[in-house]
Amino acid sequence: MDNLAPNFHSDLENFLQDILASFRTHGGRSAAVVWPRGDASVVQALVAAHDKTESSVEETARAMGLLFGEVLKRRVGVTYRVVPAGKSDEEREITADTFAVMLQGALEIQLSPLGDGWPAEVGSFRHRLLAGEVLYIPIGFGCTMVGQRSLALLMELTLHD
Repeated sequence: MDNLAPNFHSDLENFLQDILASFRTHGGRSAAVVWPRGDASVVQALVAAHDKTESSVEETARAMGLLFGEVLKRRVGVTYRVVPAGKSDEEREITADTFAVMLQGALEIQLSPLGDGWPAEVGSFRHRLLAGEVLYIPIGFGCTMVGQRSLALLMELTLHD
């Protein structure tokens, strides 16, 4: 993530700190949408890295995972995910706390708690996720993503013990 805007590193720090604050508030209890500070330059850098070579994508993902892992003091897996317009992923079970960082396009995301261990006020959740927004998805939810008007690109940050 070289050759970036001069304030990129402070924007990235703010971006990750805002995600961390949301995780501390909602972690393991409910899904939450985050509008992190610094999103414009962070999202732009992540999209630019994705548009380059495969090694650039791997390098960027690894760097993002290491930085977020340092903030959280946990191991973080990072993957880019592409969802074509009008296409739907099959529902998948979220098996580790995950942050979906929307980079380009828009997705409609449907979440449903799985199992009986959730409080009555935790129910299904539907949100149109736009570029710059981050969605925290706790372990134990079912997740379906539907691409909207154009190709959707997101980065998933998955927390591991």
